[in-house]
Amino acid sequence: MIRFAAGLAIIIFASILGIYKYFSNTSDFDARTWALEDALTKRDEGKNLQQRIAAIRKLGFEIRNVQKNELERLLDIPSPRLELRIVGQPLIRGTNKALARYVFRVSGPATFDESYKILARMTDLPGFVPYRFCFACSAPPRGAPPELSMVQIEGYIYAYDPDTLY
Repeated sequence: MIRFAAGLAIIIFASILGIYKYFSNTSDFDARTWALEDALTKRDEGKNLQQRIAAIRKLGFEIRNVQKNELERLLDIPSPRLELRIVGQPLIRGTNKALARYVFRVSGPATFDESYKILARMTDLPGFVPYRFCFACSAPPRGAPPELSMVQIEGYIYAYDPDTLY
């Protein structure tokens, strides 16, 4: 009877230990599978890094070129009437501070054709993302010719640091 009880206890202990080891191995297998998927994803992201850097260079300005006079020259803004302003501080993204977003505003009296040409140039240049265009949104200044209306264009300028993204 004692041998039977001892044998039964050994069988029960072995089955409990076996079940524990089985579930432990399956959770280890799942963890290793997830780690492998993570490693493969990071490898693929590393392969795409050069392509992403090339896309950023195509779509953005260099940070050192985001200056009022240079942007006005690029957009061919008529200087006495329309004014380009960079509003506030740039929003700098990334741990390496390589990407920045500036908020700009072009405002002043202009004809519809002039304002449309400026907006078209913005969409053709890299880095400009206009999100608001308001024509005749307020009264023009006193003494302005009747063909002029107040224009306000707002948007973002995306820029990158070429010394960091090489």
